[in-house]
Amino acid sequence: MKKFSLILAALYLFFSPYALSGPEQSAAVESKSTVDDSHKYALKAHHQKLNLPCSACHKEQDVAEYKPLATKDCLTCHGSAEKVAKRTGFMDVNQTNPHRSLHDGLDLDCYECHAEHRPSSNLCETCHDNTRDWFGPTP
Repeated sequence: MKKFSLILAALYLFFSPYALSGPEQSAAVESKSTVDDSHKYALKAHHQKLNLPCSACHKEQDVAEYKPLATKDCLTCHGSAEKVAKRTGFMDVNQTNPHRSLHDGLDLDCYECHAEHRPSSNLCETCHDNTRDWFGPTP
């Protein structure tokens, strides 16, 4: 059984995507202390469609050193808080756009509601019980 496991491991290494991708990519992968584990972490559908690697948001070299992101990191791609508020202007009809909130204006931290690797939450529901009537589910 041990011999079979060794043969299976050798075959896996020989036929793994990294072995088949060419020496330059294999060297690049080996130079990192860990491989890209992005498939292990849930991404929002719009980020999945873009095939974003972890390094699109996390700038640390080593996966073990990844830090939680701040709003400024999100705005690197999504633009200014004003731009996000304009894009979600359809929520302004009842003055319920959380991106231009009566409570926080344009200063609400993205991660108060949005989360990339786990389900997002609706901060407004902390105090208001009918937010789904206002703007639907939190993406």
